[in-house]
Amino acid sequence: MQWRWLYNEQQQLAIDTGDGDAGIYRLPYKPQQLVNISFAEQPFDIDDANAYQTWSEALQHYGDDTLPVDAHTAALCAVAFIRFGCPQMPQSWHFQKSDLEQWPAERTLCELNSGFDQGIFLILDIDDEFASCMLLSPSMQVSAIKTLRQYQVMKVLNNRLLPATIDLAKTAQTAWSMKLA
Repeated sequence: MQWRWLYNEQQQLAIDTGDGDAGIYRLPYKPQQLVNISFAEQPFDIDDANAYQTWSEALQHYGDDTLPVDAHTAALCAVAFIRFGCPQMPQSWHFQKSDLEQWPAERTLCELNSGFDQGIFLILDIDDEFASCMLLSPSMQVSAIKTLRQYQVMKVLNNRLLPATIDLAKTAQTAWSMKLA
């Protein structure tokens, strides 16, 4: 059975992967976070499948014990937001600047530091100036009155992106392995 997007009368976006009730994933996005959706059912198309596979493989690369999320669920949320999410206005002021001159294109994870908390994010989209990042951490406090929820997306200036600690740890582990070899 082909996967399909569902949007019900309660304005809940979900994806049906064809495994009965166990295969229906309700996505965490509120109606105001989504573009106007006027369908009850829509196929999960080839672009969705390619994006899902790319993000799923990138996240599985880190292993289940390293990330605070299930790679399958995070990849589904990423595809859903890219396909149906409202365009974001940058909210860089919540986050501290980094010292990086340019963000390495091969990095799919980053961290953002609000001064209140630090969280790990999946980079959904990046250009020369801005990055759209989805929170993978369970939550993140960004101000005295605002907390992000898991899978919430923020658009920030690239100069706010910090290397993910798990990427730094992998790099160090690889360097040590090469020295020992």
